[in-house]
Amino acid sequence: MERDELTMLLATNIQARMAQRGTNAAQLARAAGMNATAVYDILSGKSRNPRLDTIHKIARELGVTVQHLLREKSDDKLRDDISAVLDSLPDEDRRRLLVTAQAWIAQK
Repeated sequence: MERDELTMLLATNIQARMAQRGTNAAQLARAAGMNATAVYDILSGKSRNPRLDTIHKIARELGVTVQHLLREKSDDKLRDDISAVLDSLPDEDRRRLLVTAQAWIAQK
């Protein structure tokens, strides 16, 4: 796996876990004793080579292992994560996402 792919996988997994826990990047950074910029840079892909100790702090605060944040998810796990995120949204936001997803499908 190339570095850019790994960086995006890390960001995606952090975002998914934050959504599951109902937290945001600033809250995560504070809880981990880090500067919020470090978390935002990882999530945006700006930090292409985050330090292992930084990833470890994030993983610890999210209640997962570093390996979990670097692991590709199976289709079933991905579906479970999508469902968990959707379940955490208000009805109005779910409806907007549905309309957006239907528009994406229609464009194909």
